[in-house]
Amino acid sequence: MLIGLMSDTHNNRPGMRYALKIFRAQGIKVIMHAGDLISAELLEELKEFSMVLSFGNGDDPLLISSKAGRVSNRFVCDEMLDLTLAGKRIFMIHGDHRTEQEKRIESGDYDYVIHGHTHRFRDERVGSTRVINPGALGGRFVGERSFATLDLVKNELQRYFVP
Repeated sequence: MLIGLMSDTHNNRPGMRYALKIFRAQGIKVIMHAGDLISAELLEELKEFSMVLSFGNGDDPLLISSKAGRVSNRFVCDEMLDLTLAGKRIFMIHGDHRTEQEKRIESGDYDYVIHGHTHRFRDERVGSTRVINPGALGGRFVGERSFATLDLVKNELQRYFVP
């Protein structure tokens, strides 16, 4: 199962559209967004996908949840998400609640912990858990703009750069 990973969009609609173009070309149906979408209006861009979104420190959870419910019944939004896809345990959090993030990473209970917030790409193994930050699509520039795809069956991560 191939999924799309993005974070820290910060209203960068062109960057999001570029990522969605890549996701469509690869037949991706599920996107995980690790927070800081910022504008609930961007959810319209995602309506053809199933989407899991963790709220970031720049998001308005009530506004985004309300809009998500109107756009698609295939959107799941929360501050922290604990789910299973393709038999893999996944925890997703934006990353501004560092203690919660580290607790999940160190627990060894998850195959993957997905986060954002730092605007820096991360792919590392901590014990049996693979920790991934797909990078930022927008916002404060601290590294190359990026997003990723993750094959949950093959455990293969591919990073893409936003032109």
